[in-house]
Amino acid sequence: MKKIWIAVAFCALLVVPAALFAFPTVYPTGTTIYKPDKAQNGYTVYATETEGEGSVLIDMNGSVVKQWKNMSNLDHPVKLLKGGYIMGSTREKPDYIGREWKNAESTDLSIMDWDGKIVWSFAKAGMHHDFQLPGNPVGYWVPGMPMTFNTDRVLILSHKMVKNPKISDKLLEDDYLAEVDTKGNILWDYLYSNGFNEMGFNEETKNTMYKNPTLGATRVPGVQGGDWTHINCASYLGPNKWYDEDPVKYSMFNPDNIISDGRQTNTLEIIDHKTKKRVYQIGPDYSPDRVWTFAGRQYKNAYKNLDWIIGQHHTHMIPKGLPGEGNLLIYDNGGRAGYGAPNPSSPTGWNNAVRETSRVIEIDPTTLRIVWEFSGRTMGYRDEEKIFSSYVSSAQRLPNGNTLITNGAVGQFMEVTPDLEIVWEYISPYFVGNGKFNMVYRAYRVPYDYVPQLSKPVETAVLPPDNGKLRIKDISVKK
Repeated sequence: MKKIWIAVAFCALLVVPAALFAFPTVYPTGTTIYKPDKAQNGYTVYATETEGEGSVLIDMNGSVVKQWKNMSNLDHPVKLLKGGYIMGSTREKPDYIGREWKNAESTDLSIMDWDGKIVWSFAKAGMHHDFQLPGNPVGYWVPGMPMTFNTDRVLILSHKMVKNPKISDKLLEDDYLAEVDTKGNILWDYLYSNGFNEMGFNEETKNTMYKNPTLGATRVPGVQGGDWTHINCASYLGPNKWYDEDPVKYSMFNPDNIISDGRQTNTLEIIDHKTKKRVYQIGPDYSPDRVWTFAGRQYKNAYKNLDWIIGQHHTHMIPKGLPGEGNLLIYDNGGRAGYGAPNPSSPTGWNNAVRETSRVIEIDPTTLRIVWEFSGRTMGYRDEEKIFSSYVSSAQRLPNGNTLITNGAVGQFMEVTPDLEIVWEYISPYFVGNGKFNMVYRAYRVPYDYVPQLSKPVETAVLPPDNGKLRIKDISVKK
C-alpha cells in the first residue's frame, strides 16, 4: 500500500485552551493521519464557517471532491442524502441569517441536488443545530437506513421568541421543534419552555436563571432574547433493543420519541411524541449523592459514576444495527454552562459549572454506566486538557465500531477505534478572522455509494513523522 509521509507540526491531539498551553502557530491542515485498513472509508461532509465557502465533501485523503458554496454558508449543520443530495440552510438574501421560526429574515431549510439546484425548501424555517428525516433517526450512516428524501415528514429545530414569567421576566429565545410535511404543513410541534416545570430545577437555580436566562443578541437584527436552554441537537430514538425487549417497562424509549440536550442547562431529555412530556432526563444536578430514578428503580451512585456533564452536544441514541446500539453517545464539552449557586468561577451563579476538558462518552441509558470513553484521561495524557473543545462538536458511531469525532472548536476530525487508536485525522483548512479560527460544528461520514456521481477514490495511507524529530526546513532566501 502506498504511503504518504507528511510534515505534522503539532501533536495529533493538541486541542487545548490557550490559557493552559501554548498552542502552535504553524501546523498542517487536511488529512494528517490515515490508516485505510482500519478506517471506515467513505466521504466526509461538513459546513465551513468561512464566508462564501459553504459546504464541502472530502475524501479520506482530504481532497475536496465537491463544494456547494450556497449551502449552509455560515450555518450548520449539513447532511448528505443518498444520490448526492445535500440538505441544510439556504438564504433568500445574503443578509438573511435569522434562526427564528417564520421570521421574515430567517434562513430556509433546503435540499440541493449535485448541481446545486434547490429541489425542496421549507421557507423561513430558521433551522439551528439539527433536523431529521424519518427513516433514519440520527441523520448519519446506518446500514439499512439510508438518508433519502422519500418521506412526508421533516423534523426541524428552530427558535420562537416567547415570554414565560416562570422562567424570567426577560424575552426568551426559546427552542422550538416542529414536524412538517413536504407541503409545509405543521404536523406536530413542541416548545421547550412548556416543559420547564418538569426539569427539576431547585430554587437557587431558578433564581439565577430568572435574573439571567443567558441573554444575548439573536441573529435577527435588533432582537435580544434569553437562550435559556440552548438545545443543540434533536433526533428520533428510532428502533431500539430496549423498546423491543419490553415496550411497557421501556415506554420512554418509544422509537417515535425525540431525544435532545440543553447545552446551557446541562440536561439530556427524551420528549414523548404523543404526550409532549419529558419521560426521561439526565441532569441538571450531577451531585454524587443525588438519587437518579429510572423505570421505578432508584440508583444511588449513578451520578457519582457518571460525573458532571457540562455544555454537551450531539446527544443521541446509537441506532439499531450499529455497534453499541441502544446506548447514548454524547460529546461532553466541558467549558462553562449551567445555573445555580455562586462560586469563585461564577460570582453570579450563571455558567456555574466549569471543566476545562472534553470527553466523548457512551453510556447505558438504563443505569448511566459509562461503556466507552474518549478523553485525555483514557488516552493516557498527563495533561487531560489536550482533549478540549468548549463549544460545538459531535460524535458519530460508524458501522465498523469506530467513532468519528468532531473537535469543532479547532476544526479537527478524528476517527478513533474502540481501543482508542486514531486511524484518521483531518484539520479543516477553512479559516476566518485572518486565520484566527477554523471552527466546524459537526462532520458526517457517508458511504461511497451515497455519491453515484463520483468514482471511488484511491485510498492512500498518511503516516506522520515522529513529532519529536520534526523540523521545518529553512526555506528563507539566502543573500
